[in-house]
Amino acid sequence: MKKTCYYMLFDNHEQAVRMYRNLKKKGAGVQIAPTPRALTKCCGVAIMLEEDQIDIVREYIHGHEDEYKTLEKLEVEFDPKRDHYT
Repeated sequence: MKKTCYYMLFDNHEQAVRMYRNLKKKGAGVQIAPTPRALTKCCGVAIMLEEDQIDIVREYIHGHEDEYKTLEKLEVEFDPKRDHYT
């Protein structure tokens, strides 16, 4: 099953964990996930979110100085039995 997701990419895992915690506090439906190799080969940790969460995340990042590299949209092959992230 193909699914469109957004991935926030980071230079290191500390940035990813900090951003994840802050977004969760704001009520965003985000998940820690492996960084898709189609996007980058740097830090192996990304924050994955679905399209319905993008406005919440964009509002947060425009009002805060948490570090991140980029926010990318990617259509991925998603297997709900295999691809389960927390």
